Amino acid sequence: MRRDTQTTSPVPDAALSQDLRLPNGCILCGGDLEVRVSAGEAHSVCRSCRWFSRPHMQRHDDGIHVVHPAGGMA
Repeated sequence: MRRDTQTTSPVPDAALSQDLRLPNGCILCGGDLEVRVSAGEAHSVCRSCRWFSRPHMQRHDDGIHVVHPAGGMA
């Protein structure tokens, strides 16, 4: 049996992304956090304070949990 390692998706990459807004989701200012999930990665921005982040998202029975891991230690 031969396995094809190159697969093509009939759906364009732009259609594979999903945008969502988390009200009061910014951990800095409490503003709305806009999140784009594409290719298994999440990127977010708060338009109020202009904070960019790469949150980790986990799906649970009670919804989606958004975690902002520490970028370093002081």
